[in-house]
Amino acid sequence: MKKYIVLKLIGLAVLTMITLVIISFLEVALYSYLINPGQAESFYEAHAECTAPYISGIFGFIIFFLVARFWNKKNYPNSFKLAILFPLVYVLLDIIIITAAGVKWSDFFLIFAIANAAKFLGSSLGYKLTK
Repeated sequence: MKKYIVLKLIGLAVLTMITLVIISFLEVALYSYLINPGQAESFYEAHAECTAPYISGIFGFIIFFLVARFWNKKNYPNSFKLAILFPLVYVLLDIIIITAAGVKWSDFFLIFAIANAAKFLGSSLGYKLTK
């Protein structure tokens, strides 16, 4: 894990982003087909915009917890450093993507901060609660 650590962390962060987007799509699909069918497409788009940050925070916490726990269980060298760098790389990529998309930060800064704090918390707890 020592070689190309930054590239591996970037790849893992991208994979985590993809996983969280897939989970968000699945949530909207379940909502649109089972819970509240028959609405206009714009209704489901608004629902997705509303729930995506919460899904990112909740499932992000779980993913980051499990990854940090795995690293610590496998006794990776510098697993604490990895547990801190992983969410940091994720947040930096998230900021780059959101800024490039031209999103207005003032609209959702609070939920962004809370969701990413959950990722840092998950990663640190995954490290500390292992062994």
